[in-house]
Amino acid sequence: MSKKKNNRNQNPYHVDKFASIPAWFKIEFLKFWLAGASFYLVVFGLPQQFDYMDRIVMMTLVLALGVEYLVQNVIKWMNTDKQPTDFYLIHHFKRTSVASLFATLLYVIVIVLLSQLILGLWVSLGLSTIGDWISESTADPFSFAIIYIVFDTAWMFLRKWFKNWQKSKQEM
Repeated sequence: MSKKKNNRNQNPYHVDKFASIPAWFKIEFLKFWLAGASFYLVVFGLPQQFDYMDRIVMMTLVLALGVEYLVQNVIKWMNTDKQPTDFYLIHHFKRTSVASLFATLLYVIVIVLLSQLILGLWVSLGLSTIGDWISESTADPFSFAIIYIVFDTAWMFLRKWFKNWQKSKQEM
């Protein structure tokens, strides 16, 4: 006989420990993981005949596809009345349209360029990256993913501020 208590007030959707993790943390971790994994697989996975710029272009394409078809869909699927997740979407185009794919590609291109510029500036100032601490390499997925998340979060708050500004402008 089971010694478990029969709790009639249990939430049937609270079936595991992951249900207690907030949606914003899951989404940000997914974005962080995708950025780092894309960097790792493409930059370190391509043969030596590809130079760094070719690797960054390929990483941008892989990251854009991952954001469009993985992250955006997961964010949509996680959206509920209790935990709205629309704030974390990078754009609000129709999901099946070509415009959505191009908007995501443009977004990822801008974020990757900004991230590479910041990393390049960081290294040129003589500051160490996480890769320097781990493997004496200035190019590493952790530093890239952290900077990617910073720019992604800035984009979300900038978009929210712009919508509120437009709304207040229309009310006047």
